[in-house]
Amino acid sequence: MSNRQPEYSLFPTEEFLGRVDKARQLMEQRGIDALLLTEKPNVIYFSGLRTIGWASKHRPMGVVVPRDKDKPVINVIPENLYEVSYHSSWVDEISAYGGWRRTDVAPDPLTAFLNACRTACGDKGVLGIELGYGTRVGMTQEDFKGLEAKLKGYELVDAGPLLWDLRMIKSPLEIDALRKACDATTKAFERGFSAMRPGMTERQLAGIIMAELALQTDEMPGFLMVRSGPMKYGMVNVEPFEKTLNPGDIVVTDVGANYKYYWSDFMRMACIGEPSADQKRIFAGELAAQQAGVDVIKPGIKLHEIFDACYETLINYGLKEHVPGLERVGHGVGLDMHEPPSIAKGSEVIVQPNMVLTVEPIFWDQPNHTIGNFALEDVVLVTETGHEVLSTFPKELYVVR
Repeated sequence: MSNRQPEYSLFPTEEFLGRVDKARQLMEQRGIDALLLTEKPNVIYFSGLRTIGWASKHRPMGVVVPRDKDKPVINVIPENLYEVSYHSSWVDEISAYGGWRRTDVAPDPLTAFLNACRTACGDKGVLGIELGYGTRVGMTQEDFKGLEAKLKGYELVDAGPLLWDLRMIKSPLEIDALRKACDATTKAFERGFSAMRPGMTERQLAGIIMAELALQTDEMPGFLMVRSGPMKYGMVNVEPFEKTLNPGDIVVTDVGANYKYYWSDFMRMACIGEPSADQKRIFAGELAAQQAGVDVIKPGIKLHEIFDACYETLINYGLKEHVPGLERVGHGVGLDMHEPPSIAKGSEVIVQPNMVLTVEPIFWDQPNHTIGNFALEDVVLVTETGHEVLSTFPKELYVVR
């Protein structure tokens, strides 16, 4: 297997070789002969390919990882990405398609994937594909049907459980990237919150924060959500609108930088003007509940213990009527902004060192959503003996005076 170190790789080649080795051990245990992966985060995880080609829905790409250690990992790419692959990915074996510039390539992507699978495990075998929870096949349904027809000699199984077993546990280099993303997000909060004023729009606030994300990472900005005022308190996953920030508004801002394709994801709260007594009371419960969830994190506990700590604190603060549907308070974060595990009510998943989790009990006052949306979130690294909070911007309610 190649040990070439491309000059513009995201990480040293040894990082990728370690991932492949761990995947092969799991493939051996689960009877999978090769992984055929087409979703951006999974391809990057194994190959490190750096391209904006993911924005196009017309030219699918992928990586094939064979179980056999004597067989090469293979990048499946359009022929115009040869040079991009060489300078950014450690993978030397290419199964290309096109025919626009070269005559020694497959005529279409489906044939290129078939060729890669034949190189990996012959004319038959068990292929792990992104078929299940938290994964997507990175091509059109029409193309996937065509690929299934070409792969009729192979058995297709869900690679999701194997992929998440790998990706839930971060390496030191992945943790460094996540730490950088969180540091950039903290600086973006500092700039955005210090600039927040009554009468500015959510989009103006977002522009300031997104600009700082780009400055801190030298990358395309990640994501940003703003919800402010009674109209938006009950909304989730909503974009910043052309809506002004008015006196009395609670402002919840959910921000994530992207660094080397790794995400941060945490929320902080502000109030335009002095908060009301009810806003202070409910915020105090949210802050205590979120901190309680963070405080219990350590290796060996079950995920539901984090949920239980958040929920029981909210109940103790007299907020039961406002959290009737709360059943999840966080998730993993890495190459996806939201990835397993889910910190859900009743989850028996065991917390392990080097997981990176968010803790985010979210709710709004019932039944009319007139007081506020209450949402704080941290990014937390599980250490060998406890935890480390990577999201360092203060969690106190920021009052804009």
